[in-house]
Amino acid sequence: MNETFEDQLAGLTPEQVNEAVAIMDELGAAREAMAIVEGHVAGLLAQLGALADAQAAASKNSHAGADARRSLAAQVAIAQGVAPGEARAHFELAERLQGDYPETLAALQEGSFSLRHAEQVVRAGAGLDADARAELDRTAVELAPGRTSRQLGRLLTKRAVDLDERTFRERHAAERARRHVYIRDEGEGMSTLMVYGPTLEIRAAYDILSKRAGEIRNDRLRARRIYENAHGHLPEQGWTAPVSGAVDTTDAFTIAASDVRSLGQIRTDLLLDTLLTAEPTGHQLLASGTGESLSSVQATVHVTIPVAQLIDPNIGAGWMDDGTLVPPDTLRILAGNSPGWERIFFREDDGSIEKVDHYRATAWQRRIVGARDMTCRVPGCDVPSRSCDIDHGLAYSEGGETHTGNLESLCPAHHQMKHQAGWKVRQVAGGVIEFTTPLGHVVTDEPMSRVFFQDSAACEAEQVLLEAEHAEEDLRRAADELDEDRLDVLRREAEQLRAERREAAAEYDEMMAAAPLPDRADRLI
Repeated sequence: MNETFEDQLAGLTPEQVNEAVAIMDELGAAREAMAIVEGHVAGLLAQLGALADAQAAASKNSHAGADARRSLAAQVAIAQGVAPGEARAHFELAERLQGDYPETLAALQEGSFSLRHAEQVVRAGAGLDADARAELDRTAVELAPGRTSRQLGRLLTKRAVDLDERTFRERHAAERARRHVYIRDEGEGMSTLMVYGPTLEIRAAYDILSKRAGEIRNDRLRARRIYENAHGHLPEQGWTAPVSGAVDTTDAFTIAASDVRSLGQIRTDLLLDTLLTAEPTGHQLLASGTGESLSSVQATVHVTIPVAQLIDPNIGAGWMDDGTLVPPDTLRILAGNSPGWERIFFREDDGSIEKVDHYRATAWQRRIVGARDMTCRVPGCDVPSRSCDIDHGLAYSEGGETHTGNLESLCPAHHQMKHQAGWKVRQVAGGVIEFTTPLGHVVTDEPMSRVFFQDSAACEAEQVLLEAEHAEEDLRRAADELDEDRLDVLRREAEQLRAERREAAAEYDEMMAAAPLPDRADRLI
């Protein structure tokens, strides 16, 4: 007897079976609708790319094309709520689909193709010439129905090899040029380091890690047997790394005997140990004229540590300058080994940083801006402030002053974009910045440090005061431009904000009287 759908869902009532069928139908319709929307977005991005090309063609600047695309990508990132780098990747995908894979783009816009399927097409055809890409485009539309994106990707990779007129040696040389390393934050104080490189070397490196990890694992097992024979019991388990503090680190044999790390954990520790302590042998600094090795190059990590956490590691959380959390045990070791600490003074009511201990004014300003901003201030950009330029919001040549209220961190790419692509910057208060894009959109960006430091109740009270002040400024500016009816509306809104301001000011004064806020040094860098 043939088994029916209802037989497979034994235990469900007929109504529940019908509900499951309806949900599955709706899921299919939703997936198709998502694909249509993604196809529409890809078409819009491709149009923006064409506008960027037109803008670049009208400029004599050799960097105009890159500047125009970077600027548009930053604006798209704001509109879509993604990082600028992700927006640029969306741009590239959309333009490749429109230029090289029109049938794939059409299928995406019709809902018969998902964006992940489209990404597989572009990835498979990356090294092909125009004719081969056109053939791959036709093949992809034929192969896609009923297949997952990964299944389609494998088939298209094989098809691309057949279509490619280059030898494998040529293809490998081109792909080898794309080798790179990148990092991804995973949360909970953990990150993933990814390496894209030649298969032989990558597998050889992994094999070395595995063999060395196996040797260490066998040594630890022998140490445990010796320890058990000598003491009649196994040592306390749970050791994972010296920073854990779980065992007596003064007795090397006890450490070895209590080491119960898995092979995967040992591989990871070996890799990090090697990278952080070994000296590369094939990369002398010859161009510098000294011939010295890279041994003098040291890793630099900028962290913020709450004072309370130095006393009790279970209190508070420390973080790197891009906002990534760091385990307290690691931070305490860094603090102990640091040749000096720099204190950050901040206001607890809104989290705004007021000053950093330092002697020279210019260095003090750079540190306070870096500590305040934490990352590049262009919305969505997560380049750490230590890698950023310190930029005048209002250009110095236009009368902008060199003080923290007119300085912000911008990564080199977005610093150039600001000056070349017509972005405007206005600092409001407490490090809050209003960006005006070349298309006229106004976007407000709040420094990450305020989220980390602020007390929300006091912040809300102060924000009402700022909004009232801005409303009054807007009313004054509009008085000469608007008709009387519109002015009446603005006057009523301003009066309402004034009333809220008076109430918030009273609450704010009571809060400040109950908990005075002198300068405090509750954060260490």
